[in-house]
Amino acid sequence: MSFAHPEFFLWMTPFVLLLFYFWLTQKTQEEDVFTQDALDKLRVEDQTMGLKGRNSLFLSASLLIITALAQPVARGERLPDSPKTIMIALDISKRSLGEFEAMKQNAIRLITITEGAIEIIAFNEKLYRIAPRSEDKTTLKELVANLSPRVMNSSIADENGMRKRCNPPVLVVVSGEKIRRDLVDDESEKWEAIPLFYVPLGLAILLIAIALSSMSKRESVSLAMLALLCMGEKNLNAGVLDFTILNHAYSAYEAGEYAKSAQYFKQYQQLHDSPQVRYNYANALFKAGDYERARYWYEHSTATDPQLVKWVAFNRKKLSIEEEMAPQSIVNNKVSGNAKKEGIKVKNSIQIGKGTVLFGY
Repeated sequence: MSFAHPEFFLWMTPFVLLLFYFWLTQKTQEEDVFTQDALDKLRVEDQTMGLKGRNSLFLSASLLIITALAQPVARGERLPDSPKTIMIALDISKRSLGEFEAMKQNAIRLITITEGAIEIIAFNEKLYRIAPRSEDKTTLKELVANLSPRVMNSSIADENGMRKRCNPPVLVVVSGEKIRRDLVDDESEKWEAIPLFYVPLGLAILLIAIALSSMSKRESVSLAMLALLCMGEKNLNAGVLDFTILNHAYSAYEAGEYAKSAQYFKQYQQLHDSPQVRYNYANALFKAGDYERARYWYEHSTATDPQLVKWVAFNRKKLSIEEEMAPQSIVNNKVSGNAKKEGIKVKNSIQIGKGTVLFGY
């Protein structure tokens, strides 16, 4: 058996061992006051596993998870050998025209007699790719045959640099009339890798289940409550962007768009109902001229906060005065321009707190 990624042991195991060392050696508050013998006499016999026992199981499970991350594999059947890619490297450093043509002919001859895929490069002081890996011999030979002598623009042939940058299974260097064949990588045996990560992972899950099942009844209730919160209805969770609705309601109110503000407060009140939200909703309706609905929400803004109770009572009186002074069109939320101007003075006198237009919460 071997590991595909043994570096997980190096980087994760020391930190896990250090963490659990502190967990296993820590003392409770009672152990700082009483001796262990005294605690053993005072404690009622517990049928569940102790804290250190559970931490030991969690430590074993953590080490097994690290082992699974390292991906243990076993050697299976031997895989058939795949044909090797042969790389032909052409030396295009400056030389005579006859040597250049001889190099091309030797390369074409190699392409003709070679089986499998071929890759062609050229080098002088730099490295050039003529053709990627291909089995189309006709195209490869055409590319070599049409190679122009003008490519010989350097007298340096950095063969060592070329070998460092290229690592093919088989490398054939063609330099003029010379041909050198190097077997760079002769590892032909390949084996099937059977993954075994599920063995330590399954054992880790089993140990965690044993450790959790050994907790006391009080801790089990806490886990049950956590599971209920995670698996409960989605509408129990607060919306992440609910505060934007409230901000829109504030902005619309301050801009004098009271009907629009009331719509936002209504939307927010359906998500987060409270006496403060109802009071703000009623204020927006009052300023918008919808007195009937404003009176309803003032009446339902019951709270224990004495300041809020005082403000609600004050605004309900102002609302009664406004309804008596305003024409019937305003009461029915059909406000005409002249009638609306008559009620501005009274509507602007609704009770607010701390210099703001709305109740803060």
